[in-house]
Amino acid sequence: MPLHPDLSAMNESMGLAPELNADTLPVLREQMRAAGDALSRPRVLREDLFPEGIPVRLYRPESTTAEGLHVFIHGGAWVFGDLETHDAVCARLAHESGQAVLAIGYRLAPEHPFPAGLEDCDTVLQWAMTHAATLGIAADRISIGGESAGANLAAAVTLRRKARNAPQPQYQLLVHPALDMQLTSPSSRDVLGPGISREYCLAVRDLYLPDPADITSPLASPLLAADLSGLPPAIILTAEVDPLRDDGQLYAERLRVSGVETRFQQLEGLPHGFMGLPFETPVIAKAYRLMASLMRRYNEHRRGTS
Repeated sequence: MPLHPDLSAMNESMGLAPELNADTLPVLREQMRAAGDALSRPRVLREDLFPEGIPVRLYRPESTTAEGLHVFIHGGAWVFGDLETHDAVCARLAHESGQAVLAIGYRLAPEHPFPAGLEDCDTVLQWAMTHAATLGIAADRISIGGESAGANLAAAVTLRRKARNAPQPQYQLLVHPALDMQLTSPSSRDVLGPGISREYCLAVRDLYLPDPADITSPLASPLLAADLSGLPPAIILTAEVDPLRDDGQLYAERLRVSGVETRFQQLEGLPHGFMGLPFETPVIAKAYRLMASLMRRYNEHRRGTS
């Protein structure tokens, strides 16, 4: 399964992820920030807020009044990333979709292992719902989503809220989600994505879940949840060249069986982490347009049925 021709340069530079340990973690975090800084970003309105002491950044498109708010949880294997590394990603998503985007600067492992980041994300979603009027958004127009580890956290937030009978977001948008921390799917063993090895996946898992008993917790591995009924509608996008590809497809299948409205699509030729690649690359621009159109379409669909 080759990468898309637009990404041919990645084929030449593709290699395994560097060893992850206490010495390399700070360096790798800086590398991610530098990569994020290098991305172009459209003009949007930004506002930094601190609900419950958690840093968040609100993005609004300049050219239109946003009717929906998408709470976005960044990827980075639970150990990388912040509001700055994904600033361009969130700005692009707000600009393309015409929706407001609320990015969460959740706590990272290993300094703050599971479930600290999950608790932050759930807290911010609840804050957004409670303060929707202040934000200029209808409370029933708030969705949640993320990519990679962020998609894992988004899915876990909906499961956590289901267990508490708490209000759910309008829908969930999961981009190449990591959903089974056991790493038992065929793709996790057979597919090698750019910069990703099985050893790397195991290393970040152990940093996020230092207690092995947590590996099978549904809040860490949503795919292992016994009951998925009653969850919010889901849009799940997977990347073809991705060791985590099977997680999203299996979750989509289980959601459908559980009666959850689900849209699933695999993006051919794209690698894990494609949202962090230059938007000027045609295939990446196309992927963003797809995500944006799904967000707009779903917001319109739900408005028409509410």
